Formats: sequence, structure tokens, C-alpha cells
Amino acid sequence: MKTLRTLATATLFGLTGLPVLADAMTLYKDPNCGCCAAHAEHLRENGYEVEIVETYDLATVNKEAGIPIGQQGCHTALIDGYAISGHVPADILSRFLSERPEAIGLSLPGMPMGAPGMGDDPEAELDVVMIDAEGTALPYPAE
Repeated sequence: MKTLRTLATATLFGLTGLPVLADAMTLYKDPNCGCCAAHAEHLRENGYEVEIVETYDLATVNKEAGIPIGQQGCHTALIDGYAISGHVPADILSRFLSERPEAIGLSLPGMPMGAPGMGDDPEAELDVVMIDAEGTALPYPAE
């Protein structure tokens, strides 16, 4: 029994001694942006653990993450080796993370009305893009 408990603890904490949280992300946002906090709440409601880091230098965060200037949203999250820029819906994010494509991440550029945190309209047509490993934006289908 002790061996089983030790194995379970080792699995939970991994080699680093820190808890393994596959759905934990760090979301970088401007301190004055309320829609970003609303999007973080949407992600939490869908099972993600979201740590918010407020910054006035989101341009540097995006540059270091590899999000091209024309594809940036109003906030950027880092999760599981990917960058997620803007109000990407949780269901699309979950599918992307399960597929594990060779990519920088996803983006919903700008601040489109109807997106989670921007009115939450489930009928809104949102043009989510995948930023491939070379930095090219490609349409990422909702389904």
C-alpha cells in the first residue's frame, strides 16, 4: 500500500515536485481591461486554472510568444507550450490542446463582439486562427 501511495504521489507531482496541472495557464492582460478578466472567468467555468498577470507591456509578451502583430488579441495566455491570444472560446481551445498540433498557438485577433468575455453570443461567427510553427496564420475551424 505504501508503494502504491508513493507511486501515486510521484505521478501527481512529476519529476519537479510541483503539481501537474494540464489545464493551468498564465494569462497576461492590461490592468485596465475588464473583458480580459471576463474571458478568464469563461475559461475557469470550463475547467481551466487561470493565473492572471497584469502587464502594460503585452507587446513584449506577444513577441516572445511568437504571435505576429496582425494576429494579436487584447490578452495572451500561455498553456502547455502554446500561446493563446485573444478571446478564443474554451471548446476550441480544448480541441486544439487535445490535437497537439505543431504550432505556436491560437488567436482570435482584436476584440470581436460575441466572443467569450465580449458579449458571450454562442451564435457569433468567430474567426479563430492557428499560428503555425513558422508564424503563419491559418483558419482554425470551430468544429
